[in-house]
Amino acid sequence: MKKFVGFVSIVSLLAACSKPTPEEQKKKEDELAAALASALGVPSAGAPKTGGGGAKGGGTVELTKFGIKASAPGETEAPQLMDSGDRVLVMASGFTVGVAEAKKTDPKKVKDAQDAAKDFNPKGMKTETLPDGWALTYTNTGSAGTNYWVTVRREIGGKGYLCETTQNTLEQQNLSLAFCKSLAAK
Repeated sequence: MKKFVGFVSIVSLLAACSKPTPEEQKKKEDELAAALASALGVPSAGAPKTGGGGAKGGGTVELTKFGIKASAPGETEAPQLMDSGDRVLVMASGFTVGVAEAKKTDPKKVKDAQDAAKDFNPKGMKTETLPDGWALTYTNTGSAGTNYWVTVRREIGGKGYLCETTQNTLEQQNLSLAFCKSLAAK
């Protein structure tokens, strides 16, 4: 029995020694975030934003993967970007959107997007014609309450891009819509 207790004590001691402190864990997480941001060509969280200033200044978000950029309205810190294969997820403090090159199966015309939205029982559907595309917003009610939808298609540099999200508030929907409408060539 003494050998078993001694063995357990040694294993416990080794496990305790190998567990990082909260400070070490935070440092590792920060290093990983900085490496990811560097690989994506964006500033890491906490880095100064480009193209913005002041509490309402927003900032320019470069989507290096696609060679485009957009303005993050109302942001005071650089949004975090996450590459998820064919899409870049833009996570800002006030909104989150996904941006991707449009596929052949994605809606090309606003009417196509309206037809696809019918599956979600949309309310208050609004469309806007943009010089190089269109924007569609609406709400619906699901099990978690009201959902605020945004779908924007843009043609930039001869390529189609889709910027989409479902948000929890009207304010998030408006910020997402502004971001998507601001997509432009770098």
